[in-house]
Amino acid sequence: MIIRCGLKCDTCGTVIAVRIGMGQGVEQDHTINCIECNEPISFGMKVNYTEISTDVFAIDGCSIVETPPFGASPVINVDANFVILGDMVNKDIMFHRIIQTRRMMEAAEKFGPLAVRQFDIHAPRHPIADYLSEWKQVKKAVSLSCNGKEKLADKKVKSGSDEYYANDPLDGPTDWFFRFTLKFLGQKYNSFFHRITNEISSITNAHNCRTLIDHYATTMVKMRFQRYREIYTDFFSKYSQFSQVLFQAALGLPPSDDMVATSVQFDIVKSFYGDAFEVFAGSVDFLAMLNNVKSGREYDQFSTIDLGKYLKLDNASKFNPFSGNAVFISLCEERDNQIRNASHHKGIQIDAGGLTLRYRSGKGGSGDEQEMTYSSYLYRSVCIFFQICVLAATELVFCEAHKIDLPFD
Repeated sequence: MIIRCGLKCDTCGTVIAVRIGMGQGVEQDHTINCIECNEPISFGMKVNYTEISTDVFAIDGCSIVETPPFGASPVINVDANFVILGDMVNKDIMFHRIIQTRRMMEAAEKFGPLAVRQFDIHAPRHPIADYLSEWKQVKKAVSLSCNGKEKLADKKVKSGSDEYYANDPLDGPTDWFFRFTLKFLGQKYNSFFHRITNEISSITNAHNCRTLIDHYATTMVKMRFQRYREIYTDFFSKYSQFSQVLFQAALGLPPSDDMVATSVQFDIVKSFYGDAFEVFAGSVDFLAMLNNVKSGREYDQFSTIDLGKYLKLDNASKFNPFSGNAVFISLCEERDNQIRNASHHKGIQIDAGGLTLRYRSGKGGSGDEQEMTYSSYLYRSVCIFFQICVLAATELVFCEAHKIDLPFD
């Protein structure tokens, strides 16, 4: 559904007709540049799924005005869950979702049928994929549990069960974190999750992993899930940007260079890829240790070095020791160290139109200038976050299988 409304720029007074593609959430925020003065304008829209109504509101740099007649003002299209073809951004009559939806359906078919969901007539009405709203509640339950407020955490989990899992109530904060993660991953990354958990099961069934299990339980799990909590929180604090490419990323459909993410807040996502790279590369030691066991060695013995030396490797090199394991390395397809360096050190710049990013490759940004679209940066950031999510979910299965204390209970 497209909601058309009028915005007036506070800086220059230009009235713009904004066409807002409704997303999978109760609220969405957007930031665009005024067509006339190029200053940022921020606005949002709330959706009431009970009354089937919408409310567009100004956030910064604009005011809501009467919707202009067709042809009476410049037009900008925005969408919570889709990028837009560049030549359609300023058209008043266009339906950018049709072609993309067809591509998404074709991609989804490759992963097999979707799981059947039971319909609960008593459950509150909300979109199935309103991930931001659910994450806020998961985050609260986990925080309460980790801070020793078990009764309040249990109360929050109970309300989450009633709202999201009435047919299969939650067992606790960790169970909620796990189920939310699998729901959020989508088909492509759920397939990664199943392949990796199967590979880990085959390793632990065929080899004695007792020393690895003990090491993980005593020195790894607590720190790792604190790190996962932090990157989840960071991602969802920037969700309005990432959601523009989220559903395509979940199916492995990168945006072409002519696809535009029209809601642009680059400053808030500039460092995300670098931060996520650090978390992901700093967490694949779990896969590396398992691969050591599969290779007939102790978990802390690599082919030429020990675990202590492995942990001192630069993050870009931490994938090499298990590069021969096709299942494990397949999860690591998004890991561009050049983008990591530019993002981590805030060395990426965006052009005035909010379309193109530029950064320099090489150590210290001393190499050739590189370009990518903003929509591509968002897509790749979402992909590396999905990879982190797969690791987190996989480790929770490992904890459950080997009776390791769950991190959030």
